[in-house]
Amino acid sequence: MDAPLLIISVVDPFEVDEAQNMDVAKSYPLCFYEKTLAHEDSKVVAGMIDLVQHRLGTPAQFEGYSFTHHTHDINEGNLESSYMGLGTMANKLASQLELAEKIRAVEAKEVARRVLTTHLIQDIMGNLKAYAGQKLRCKKCNTKYRRIPLSGRCWRCGGELQMTVHRKGVEKYLGLAESIVKKYDLDPYYAQRVSLLQNEIECLFMEREKPRPSESTEVAVKGKQVKLGEFMM
Repeated sequence: MDAPLLIISVVDPFEVDEAQNMDVAKSYPLCFYEKTLAHEDSKVVAGMIDLVQHRLGTPAQFEGYSFTHHTHDINEGNLESSYMGLGTMANKLASQLELAEKIRAVEAKEVARRVLTTHLIQDIMGNLKAYAGQKLRCKKCNTKYRRIPLSGRCWRCGGELQMTVHRKGVEKYLGLAESIVKKYDLDPYYAQRVSLLQNEIECLFMEREKPRPSESTEVAVKGKQVKLGEFMM
């Protein structure tokens, strides 16, 4: 998605939307800090800071960019972010929420809610859709099938077929979503959404709901494989 589709020899700053909000000021005025204490909207205080968008259409759009902090070498600093060294998604999420709890300007509960709605729930729903519409692959010749052959094996080499999306990939974020809802006491709406996704996963894999401690200790029974002819009786 980042591959250049068109290369031009002349750069028009008006067309580079991402860089127009870049801060090129030498320092921040006192009124800027006073506005931040009043929780003013960023659009209100944008005029107090020297931004690239304020220089468009003038010679200063290409030169005279300043900075607030000096450095001996712009390449100094960490060569690898902590995000890359944390490993699993659970560690990354825990570190993000831990940092949000330490910063007074950040509401950790709101961060947890946004991570849940924009990332975890969306990924679980996407993985469910991918599992339901997945392809099958032959272990020997790597032939892919959109639908499984009636014989249940590869029609080219007779090899065994395997799924390309597995159950672990579908529910890998389900535990994280449940823990976030409980730890940060999110609204019942989010708890219900996670619960509905869990029920959908259980129905997809043909498993009965596990008995609750307050209910009778009934053994959870997995879905039974039946033949097609049994539906024609």
